[in-house]
Amino acid sequence: MASSCVHEETDLSFAEQAAMAAPKRPWKCCDRARCTRSIPPICTCMDEAFECASTCKACVPSTRNPSLQVCQDQFVGDPGPICRPWECCDSAACTKTDPPTCRCGDEVEQCAPTCKTCEPSTSDPSLNVCKDAYTGAIPPTCTPPEALAAGGN
Repeated sequence: MASSCVHEETDLSFAEQAAMAAPKRPWKCCDRARCTRSIPPICTCMDEAFECASTCKACVPSTRNPSLQVCQDQFVGDPGPICRPWECCDSAACTKTDPPTCRCGDEVEQCAPTCKTCEPSTSDPSLNVCKDAYTGAIPPTCTPPEALAAGGN
């Protein structure tokens, strides 16, 4: 499962950006990839963490929260899988810490491959709930916001 990319334009040519990019993806997973529209894309993972991966060469403080770090390395190619144990969540319960720690209460037919602890739902044993907790950005909703506002799920 690949993460979604936010595309950006830049003044550097593709060749210049590719020459600066890491030969191997410097992160294991990424929830907030920022990629160029080129093929292949040049990506930077904008995930905030308490500490960058040891493979990161350009670790800088987050502009949003200076106590967190962001790896500024670039990689040519697919940004890789998401880190969250679920791709999206309609019933997230998150702490008010920065970054938040979230759990997803969605009942699904099958848990995402990134979920480590998938258990049957207590209200409907034919459905499952991922019991993993994740510290990072609040997950996007699965259902479009206008459908949630109308009471759909």
